Amino acid sequence: MKIPSFQDSVGFSVKDTLALYWLHIVSTNPTYPKDVYQQFIETFPGRKVGYEYVARVAKQLESNGFLTSTVNEAKKVYSITEAGTKRLHDYQDTYFKRFNEVATVINRMYYHLTHNGKKPEAPSMALHPDFRPYLAKLLSVKDVVRYMALKMSLNRSSFYMAEVGDQMDDLFGWSPSNGYLYQLVHEMEETELLFGQWRDERRTVRILKGTDVGNQFLHTVEQSLLERVMSVRTYLHYILKFLNKEKSAN
Repeated sequence: MKIPSFQDSVGFSVKDTLALYWLHIVSTNPTYPKDVYQQFIETFPGRKVGYEYVARVAKQLESNGFLTSTVNEAKKVYSITEAGTKRLHDYQDTYFKRFNEVATVINRMYYHLTHNGKKPEAPSMALHPDFRPYLAKLLSVKDVVRYMALKMSLNRSSFYMAEVGDQMDDLFGWSPSNGYLYQLVHEMEETELLFGQWRDERRTVRILKGTDVGNQFLHTVEQSLLERVMSVRTYLHYILKFLNKEKSAN
């Protein structure tokens, strides 16, 4: 069985997490949906999910051949199949490392925004290309870039957008594409968050400067970004703890 790519398969959605959790729970004993529901909300506090949705995910796993069911006292009880066991091991072996890489980038962002806790190690290499599109799904890339650009505009009389990307690589081990950076800076100039002008008539380098509008907006975008980073970081903490525990148990 070919396991889907990271960005296509995991997604940090409740459905993806539930599928993994179902396989974990039934890997040791046959289990009722109600028991999985109760254990899930205890393991992942803050993840809102209804009992009906938990049961629906089980039915889908059964249709895919990962679970099998029997009826006990008019209630369905699920067990794992051989294919489901393999699927579980694939998740544990593959996704723990990948979650860890993404979590490292998020932790660096968190420290940069708050300076709380121990400072993470500086990046020794960039985030793997396979995970870049996925990380973009977790965060508002626009907020990250706007925050970094506006922060730089406070500390420098002028700068280039390429320097924003370089700084993100140095601090986080990740930055969006150059095309996205230049697309966004055009938008920031149009909304007067930045002021830009060409360095010379060749129009190859755009010099950027801060504005009063941008300075006022910085606090808003910083708070929005921090809330999202903290939310993603908290969920990563639980999923990594869960996956690491399962790897240690195998």
